[in-house]
Amino acid sequence: MKKIFLVLCCLSLASFIYSGEIFYANGNGKKKQVALTFDDGPGAATQEILKILKEKDVKATFFILGVSAQTKKDLVKEIYDQGHELANHTYNHFNFYKYKKNDIHEKMKKEILKCENLVKEITGYKTNIVRFPHGFSRDIAKKIAEENGYTIVTWSFGCDWQTKMSQDEMYKSYKKNIKSGAIFLMHDLGKNKKVIGFLPQFIDDIKKDGYELVTVSNLLNIKE
Repeated sequence: MKKIFLVLCCLSLASFIYSGEIFYANGNGKKKQVALTFDDGPGAATQEILKILKEKDVKATFFILGVSAQTKKDLVKEIYDQGHELANHTYNHFNFYKYKKNDIHEKMKKEILKCENLVKEITGYKTNIVRFPHGFSRDIAKKIAEENGYTIVTWSFGCDWQTKMSQDEMYKSYKKNIKSGAIFLMHDLGKNKKVIGFLPQFIDDIKKDGYELVTVSNLLNIKE
């Protein structure tokens, strides 16, 4: 199972786009656009990331985790008020690759709706994009997403959880994966000093290469 997770995390997922536009791992590559996404927050890195995004005049997509949002409602509101996109990362961060109980359908639905209701309570906004923890995207995930009006979005590249990587190695890995339609995964729950350290330069690199940084829904043309 660990190998499956590493493959999902570190390799391009372009080949996993399904018909019906229920699942995306990247954009179609027709426009020079990329999206920055942040998972598991709001958390210790969120304020600094927001500051960087504001300074660089960039909008990103934050996949809100319910248990994080429950104690940081003001920060969820701040993300939204600054014009960033809010998306759903479920409530408790269950690893559904390892979930073996027969109630998985109801469990996943409950996880989505509990996070959705919390975000709506805080901001008035109803999320319509979901990223299941660990990139879970099997058929049951697509079925539940469709039933509840969601599009599943994973990522084309991410590696900021690799603790043995230096900041420079991490930066170069992200930079190497800049391409049309890229969806970059990072995290804002912990302090994440490495991402905070290279994010300004990474954004500059993206712009210098002629790419526009947009939200996930803009990248994928997902209508609210």
